[in-house]
Amino acid sequence: MPPVQDHPGDSGTHSSPHPSASKPRQKTTVGNYLLARLKELGCDTVFGVPGDFNMEFLDQVEDFKGITWGYNVHELGAGYAADGYARVRGIGAMCTTFGVGELSTVNALAGSFAELVPVVHIVGTPSTVSQQDGAFLHHTLGNGDFSVFLKMFSHVTVAQASLTAENAEKEIDRVLRECLLQRRPVYIAIPTDVANKEVTVEMKELRKEGEKNDEQAEKEAIDHILTLLSSANRPAIIVDACAQRFHVEKQVLEFIEASGFPFYSAPMGKAVISEFHPQFRGSYVGELSAPAVKEELEKADQVLLIGSIKSDFNTGGFTFAIPPTRIIELHSDHATVHHAHYPKVGFRDLLPQLTKSIIEKGMRRSFDLGPPKPIAAQGVIPESNEEIRQSFFWDALGKILGKKAHLLTVETGTSSFGTSTQKLADGSLYVSQVLWGSIGYATAAAVGAALAGRARDPPLRTVLVTGDGSFQITAGEVTTFLRHKLTPIIIIINNEGYTIERYIHGPERAYNRTGTWQYSKTLDYVSTPEEREKGLVPPFGLQKKLVKPSEVEPALQQAFAETDKIHVLEVVMNKMDAPVGMVNQAKMTGKENRYFGEGRDEV
Repeated sequence: MPPVQDHPGDSGTHSSPHPSASKPRQKTTVGNYLLARLKELGCDTVFGVPGDFNMEFLDQVEDFKGITWGYNVHELGAGYAADGYARVRGIGAMCTTFGVGELSTVNALAGSFAELVPVVHIVGTPSTVSQQDGAFLHHTLGNGDFSVFLKMFSHVTVAQASLTAENAEKEIDRVLRECLLQRRPVYIAIPTDVANKEVTVEMKELRKEGEKNDEQAEKEAIDHILTLLSSANRPAIIVDACAQRFHVEKQVLEFIEASGFPFYSAPMGKAVISEFHPQFRGSYVGELSAPAVKEELEKADQVLLIGSIKSDFNTGGFTFAIPPTRIIELHSDHATVHHAHYPKVGFRDLLPQLTKSIIEKGMRRSFDLGPPKPIAAQGVIPESNEEIRQSFFWDALGKILGKKAHLLTVETGTSSFGTSTQKLADGSLYVSQVLWGSIGYATAAAVGAALAGRARDPPLRTVLVTGDGSFQITAGEVTTFLRHKLTPIIIIINNEGYTIERYIHGPERAYNRTGTWQYSKTLDYVSTPEEREKGLVPPFGLQKKLVKPSEVEPALQQAFAETDKIHVLEVVMNKMDAPVGMVNQAKMTGKENRYFGEGRDEV
């Protein structure tokens, strides 16, 4: 078997377009061949929930050396966990049962599709005999159509296959390759009577990369870019999500350092390149940017966007104020230079060539912009000695996150906007669902991220920051943390429900308030004393409800120091306190959504 890679293809090289030398064919089963391919690609955990149509395959998962079963509580959580794992590891996988199980993952898979996260969804389906007979089975629509769910998933996956013993080798390789190339989910159906069927396969290395750039188009693009950069007075770089999704962080960093250009990040590109790098200037979010960052970047006469995703929350409600005549865009499969388009010129090949040209031509430059201005968290309610405020809490958390690398997984809304102002230590990873924005994502995604983070060298400890409303949706996955003996710090912001929705619409509406839970007691109600006595779960650390500002820093210090324990901190805040950036974004969204009546203009 080829060696396992942490990130498929992140070396920046391409496989030969010709088949590799033949290897002796060997016997295995359909299920084990799929697992061997996943292991080859760096995926050593399959998340999911058992059901009667996937258990033949799950036996193989449990018995396969080097593969761990995820032990999720429900399928939606398994989908989020696979997504979180894939963002850290490079590819993720989950397994569900036909119909009732798989449909619970559609939300998670749609998020992975939207945000370019490669997840393999394996579905155990009824036997080929039952399908051929059109049997009136449970978990079906009762109409004899066994392809209907695969068709549904075709809208949120880039490749699909229903396996047989005859097509398994070819189809598994095809689908996994598309997952890697497009960085989006795929769907593999395994009938119950196929998973254990014996097949003879050739275990040659799976080709992971696409075709190389068109050489002439790449040369023209480089010449065009260099001409513009050589005459620019204030060039700048914005690093965004796809630089991480396609694992070109190394190439991006080399280009930044060779050019000397100041660089910024978009929200979805947070911490892709170190926020303590001397050339880093801050986060650009259009009108929602810190004033100093906004003014500085918008003076740039050439801006290179690397891996940009121009969604509303990633551009400050589409207030990205740099015209196309000043923008050079580098993407995974094309480049755009002002109004010129260069297809089949992807950044994996382009960036090293651009870096080489800049070095050879002596184009490195220095810019005296002064030190970047510190950006403190800002809430909308003044500070208090009696209540914890947003501005106080995020800065307190940021002081710790800036000292040592962690894997920070944050929920959309208050948590993502609060942490966005904090600089993360070198080597940190940041997981957030800015585009899809499904509440409840972060808790379950943190399970996958934590497993992947623990396997890194050196390991990264996970810090989960979520809100009370979001936590209630996937709280059951805390059990999965315990099952794997993970020791994250779980921070739950208790502000009586959906604060971001309150600022979008209905600040006093009852529907924006959740039921009241005792969040600080979470570990107690998802475990038993017997489990703790037998060492079946990790040691418990702090389980504390924080109400006053004086309680915050001691609790954070203890939780971060006790790395061998799992901690839950419930942080109580005013329901209308929120990061200023979130409030402004919510107001933009509310304005966009608002109905003013027939024939009436906005007032």
